[in-house]
Amino acid sequence: MTSLRGKLELLWAEWQTLARHYTDDEVLVGEWFADIRDKHSQPHRCYHTTEHVYQMILNYREFYQELTYPRTVLFAIFFHNTVYDPKCPAAENTARSLEEFESCAQDLDLDSDLVRDVREMVGLTAHGHFTEEHEQERPVTRDLHYFLDMDLSILGSNPVEYMLYAGRVREEHGHEVEEEFCVRRAQVLETFLSRKFLYATREFRHFAEDAARRNVSKEVEMLRARAAHVAGLSHTCSNKDTCSSNERHV
Repeated sequence: MTSLRGKLELLWAEWQTLARHYTDDEVLVGEWFADIRDKHSQPHRCYHTTEHVYQMILNYREFYQELTYPRTVLFAIFFHNTVYDPKCPAAENTARSLEEFESCAQDLDLDSDLVRDVREMVGLTAHGHFTEEHEQERPVTRDLHYFLDMDLSILGSNPVEYMLYAGRVREEHGHEVEEEFCVRRAQVLETFLSRKFLYATREFRHFAEDAARRNVSKEVEMLRARAAHVAGLSHTCSNKDTCSSNERHV
């Protein structure tokens, strides 16, 4: 198993290679990497961490030969969650992450086409990772869809890894009461299940689509059961003068 240090070294190597295409300023390259690393290491993050970036980089390396503009995809991977506050709407987090990217783009003097494409990729993460291609039988090969599929690759992981992921998402939303969280997340996941495909590319449909649907369906079932349980306890408590301490802290 790769250590945290080893994972950060891999991220640093990828970032150096990427940024050095645009600048010889080693201080600038180091400062931007430190900013990305530190933001992904904030204590309120449990899933949207350097580990998530690392896993996406592994996917990026695996599908590198399929990408038309790999540097664009790599910038999107590094910046799509640079700002993440679970108490804020996804659109706000995404907008602020893009502000971070655009500041970096100015420092590195990135061309306008690359900036536009990164904006499109990152922007779609705030809208359910959905495109009209997700409703088509024929898989697609656009860089955009490889990026979106990489970002959702955890959905198709083995059941143990998936439940660890689900638990980390719950930790990030610890400010939400149980019933509220369960209902809201179940609704989000049911939106995913309503699509014809969760993934748009041939590779992800082949190895992850079925597993992702099983995992997501199972979590929705568990969330609905938890919400009903908590609602039942609340109803019981509301009809009594007092509730036991255990009931109040389920």
